[in-house]
Amino acid sequence: MQRPANFAHISAEQDWQHTAAYPPLGFTPFSEGALGNGDTFGLYWPIGREAFEPIVVETWHDEWRIQPHFSSLAAFLQAHAAAEDEYIATPSLDDDPASPRAAFLAAKEWIAQRNPDAAIALLEAALAILPEYTDALVLLHGQYVRAGRIDAAAKVAIQAIISPPSLGGPPLKALQWLRTQAVPDGEPDPIWRACGQLSFSFGGSKENADYPVLLAAIASYLEQGKHVSASTLMQTYAELMSAETVSFQERYAFEPTAFLARQIAVSAKLPHGSRDTSGLCLPDLA
Repeated sequence: MQRPANFAHISAEQDWQHTAAYPPLGFTPFSEGALGNGDTFGLYWPIGREAFEPIVVETWHDEWRIQPHFSSLAAFLQAHAAAEDEYIATPSLDDDPASPRAAFLAAKEWIAQRNPDAAIALLEAALAILPEYTDALVLLHGQYVRAGRIDAAAKVAIQAIISPPSLGGPPLKALQWLRTQAVPDGEPDPIWRACGQLSFSFGGSKENADYPVLLAAIASYLEQGKHVSASTLMQTYAELMSAETVSFQERYAFEPTAFLARQIAVSAKLPHGSRDTSGLCLPDLA
């Protein structure tokens, strides 16, 4: 994991350990900007971008969400210095032109003003920084469909479906749309091939056929050597399953600690190494 240049300017938790699906793998919290309500800011390395400096997100723990406010630690520290102990909100694009969440919010405004081209440009820029930004993927999918960009819409729909609920969604419209598209001959993506078997309706039942389909897709991604897609869908699976009851998890042989260990092992096969940020703050790892 690439540390930010000004890492010494924050008080990151030295004993941070990943123990659950939320906050997601690739996150590590720090104390600056925390208001004492249980939410915290933290560094987050987008999946597949571990060699780049992290973005800064805020946890919304009541909703099991993270919000990608700042494109860099430097941008966060500038906002923190100006906040004077007040809440640090999403920056404007003037203050942080690469902020994923600022781009997402601005894109929604452009859509309301019937300027889809401006919205698409902002959403594409946000996803270049945070490819698993589910909210942005869902919004971009709709704009691609309206623009008749069907191939691009299919790719974004798949990415929205495999991306974690902690970053937005649910991607129900993208899933429903993908079901209406003919699967191209030789299409290797397991989600597109199996989208007719998915409902993305979770909770409140003793069984859910989505989970075996998602596990099979993870296995296919691994067989294809697509470790970024596999890691993304594993995070999604872990978050979804962790929201189920203990008895449900037992029926589907989901053991959180074992699954997290498997996530870390798979992430070690990413081009830039493991997403486990445990011990990131220790001096001997500098």
